Amino acid sequence: MNRCSFPREPVAACGLELLSAWQVEAGASYARRAERSRADSLMRNIKAGQELVAMRTVGGKGLIRCAGREHELAAGSLLLFDFPSLESYATQDKTWAFWWFEFRPTEPFRLPLHRVMNAAGSSRENKVCAEIFASLRSESLAVRCRAAALLQSQLFAWWELAGLIGQNLDRPRQKVQQLIEAMHHHPERPWTLEEMAAWTRMSTSSVRAAFHHTTGKSPARLRNQLRLAHAYEQLRRGDRNVAEVAAQLGFCDPFHFSKVFKAEYGFSPRAVLRQIR
Repeated sequence: MNRCSFPREPVAACGLELLSAWQVEAGASYARRAERSRADSLMRNIKAGQELVAMRTVGGKGLIRCAGREHELAAGSLLLFDFPSLESYATQDKTWAFWWFEFRPTEPFRLPLHRVMNAAGSSRENKVCAEIFASLRSESLAVRCRAAALLQSQLFAWWELAGLIGQNLDRPRQKVQQLIEAMHHHPERPWTLEEMAAWTRMSTSSVRAAFHHTTGKSPARLRNQLRLAHAYEQLRRGDRNVAEVAAQLGFCDPFHFSKVFKAEYGFSPRAVLRQIR
């Protein structure tokens, strides 16, 4: 069995945007390359294949290769990784059953990426995962948004079981999270890599590494996503046109703004304004 649940568009809760949920029960011959997996996701959502994945093994055993490393995933294990780093994954036993949640954070919080965590499962967990899966297919926006909230809650539950809740962040990650908060407050600033390094009092290479470990993204990609998210909210208010929003958020011209906006969301800024009107 290899089923997928996905909404018509990504749904968000506070801090997390959920793109898709997969329930997989694989046999001994099951094997996937990253290209096939991304293609399957992109068929269902234009934003898919480039964000984060939470992979929860509930039975059997599998092997995944991402970010240049191999991880063995047995029942009760959880692995979070950024999709672009994925290379391949396959069954390592007679069977392999797992949940696959593709999402992206919309607010900064600690993500233990590329690290296998062990957290005992429960019947309640299975019910929550099944509810997330079913809710993404709902016609109700409230129900779909609840799916994103349930996943975020479940992630924290897994981290608590794995003993990660309450751990102190190292100083570079603390600095990066403080920087992301500043970027939220001042999305119009250029926030070049050099400016980020000066703000955090770190080297440019350290900033890149800390961003990747904290968010799974490069500094430039996260900055661009934050800026576009602010642009989306400005457009939804309906009191500014495309050129005004582009200028307010520091884009060089409305054409460039429209191009990167559509690449991120799959529709143009004018489409947002038309929908409101």
